[in-house]
Amino acid sequence: MRRPVALVAVLLLTALGEYVAAPPAAEAIAAGACSISGTIDFTPSAAGADHGAWAIGPAVIACRGPFRVPHPEQMNGVPGSFSGVGSYTTVPAGPSHCLRELGSGTVDYWIKTEEQDVHMKEPHEFVLAGAGLFTTPTLRGTFEVALHESSCLDGPANRATFLAQVTVVRVPRDPQYLDPSN
Repeated sequence: MRRPVALVAVLLLTALGEYVAAPPAAEAIAAGACSISGTIDFTPSAAGADHGAWAIGPAVIACRGPFRVPHPEQMNGVPGSFSGVGSYTTVPAGPSHCLRELGSGTVDYWIKTEEQDVHMKEPHEFVLAGAGLFTTPTLRGTFEVALHESSCLDGPANRATFLAQVTVVRVPRDPQYLDPSN
């Protein structure tokens, strides 16, 4: 009888110890600059090329700047993995004949710090017309897709290399994590 009780106690203490030692990423404070590079695939739907799916991978993210979870660390520019999936809609070309794509989905990535790897999975939106805006709750910036020699997309994209320059800003909702004495 004692052995099952001891086993349950050890499992509970182990789980509690992991939670105390590594708080969730949502409690992290971060500020810095990141670069993201990789491949993005656009797959038109069977109904037509004006909408479809997008997927990022393989790709990497490298960030520099302070990161606090719960003790100060540095994002030191070591690349972590980056991927994403979602859908897009093509907006009709204007007078410039550039296609504009509006996309949304989810990105999944790892930010590496001196002490640990921080996993993030969050909603993502973009606006693309050769270059575009890249937005998640934590990452904001611009990106460029290397498809054509022209400065805009003038036909449907299938597969491309992209480069994003973004800022990372993460502030927890819980005010106790803003106090440096914690």
